[in-house]
Amino acid sequence: MRTLLLVYLIVEAIYGVGFLFVPTLMMDPMGVTLDETSTTFARLFGSLLISIPVLLFFARKSASSEFKRGVVCSVFIYLLASTIILLITQVKGLMNSMGWSIVILHLVFMIWFGYYLINQGKMNSSR
Repeated sequence: MRTLLLVYLIVEAIYGVGFLFVPTLMMDPMGVTLDETSTTFARLFGSLLISIPVLLFFARKSASSEFKRGVVCSVFIYLLASTIILLITQVKGLMNSMGWSIVILHLVFMIWFGYYLINQGKMNSSR
């Protein structure tokens, strides 16, 4: 699980900094043009994404299995919702073919976090 938390920490930190400081650069490859209002919301989103690596950092260092499970569950729910939203966005044609890379990235992490949720549940129920 430490590897998952570290990998996701790095990915979210990169995206968080990108959306906070250069949101247009983050969205241009996917064919999305931001106006002044959507740039503000993209930066707000970036500030949220920066908080996830902080949470993951503390989860990695924690000895509390309940805290780690709570973090994994929270991130899984975020990834589930965001994957659905991104998939709908992609199917509607609001992003170009590069948008599929973000959909797939979210899907892969959602499955990875889901795997840990299921396996932790099995370990806890066998005790």
